[in-house]
Amino acid sequence: MGFEAVNPGWASKSGGEKFTREGGTVGVRRKRVGKAGQPPTVLVVEPRAADLERTRLLLAEAGFRVVPVTRFDAAVPLFEVIRPAAVLLDAQAPDFAAVQVARRLRQLTHGAVPLLYLVDERDAEARRYCLERGQCVDLVPRSGSGSELATKLHAQLKLKDAVLRAAAGEEAGTAQALHDPVTGLYNRPFLLEFISLEARRAERYGGGFSVVAAEVGGWSAFRKEFGRGMAERLLVYSAVVLGQTVRDADAVARVGDCQFALMLPGTPAESVPEVVSRVAARFDTARFQVEGKVVRTSLELGTVSFPDSVGTPTQLLSAAQQDMRRAREFRRMVGSTSRLSV
Repeated sequence: MGFEAVNPGWASKSGGEKFTREGGTVGVRRKRVGKAGQPPTVLVVEPRAADLERTRLLLAEAGFRVVPVTRFDAAVPLFEVIRPAAVLLDAQAPDFAAVQVARRLRQLTHGAVPLLYLVDERDAEARRYCLERGQCVDLVPRSGSGSELATKLHAQLKLKDAVLRAAAGEEAGTAQALHDPVTGLYNRPFLLEFISLEARRAERYGGGFSVVAAEVGGWSAFRKEFGRGMAERLLVYSAVVLGQTVRDADAVARVGDCQFALMLPGTPAESVPEVVSRVAARFDTARFQVEGKVVRTSLELGTVSFPDSVGTPTQLLSAAQQDMRRAREFRRMVGSTSRLSV
């Protein structure tokens, strides 16, 4: 395969509660065990051998099975062989190869495998680059103890497991109770529980998330003209478009008659405009046919981000919907002003 890797050094600890390093005692969670009775595997990609070895030791002590590699061009082939539970990518100037690898891994996994960028705390350029162009991948700084890195990884894997269990109906009785019967998307109760889970994770381990509210423009008038059956077909069509636009790691839910909401884990406020632009652009090109005629769909959008805004899950969803309504009223005012000035 032609990649350079440090000896993986599989974790040999038996799940102890504490360990001592550099004169201090650090709390460590017990090992998370995978399907085959093994701890979760993490692929770590760092070109600097010393940093790579340090990260490997920190994660091994925290109960992870670590596969270290020093070359970014080996990351994707190695990923396809070992299929790790999570991936850590060292982000640094000038080429920021980690971002390109993250993009490829998201395409390969449909966003289902947690990714994290390792960023030096004093590297403002790397932090800014990852926030603006990092494919909505979460960041973790290099700290002295490395505890934040381990806890973030545990949190990401725990969140992923919880969502998968909920989607399978293991925690809510049946999967049908979590889905909207018309569109097949998640429903409002599931979305609120997901927001609550992510808020608790962010409060404990840091990071953030965003919620996007969306409403199909002119849906009430469309239903009045063409009937409820055709209006529901428009909702299903809109749901498909939304599902094709967001990452698989995100959750799309129907929260009202013609309203949807997107839950974006690990997505800070700085990354939301790119997501909103992508969703809006996708709907601008979408076409829905009724009786042989093409009907253009439009989408009203509003956002809220945690921890910039805090509150209960219902309050956060309401804040995103309020932002959506404010944006709609602003466009109407601008349109009225433009017509008056002509």
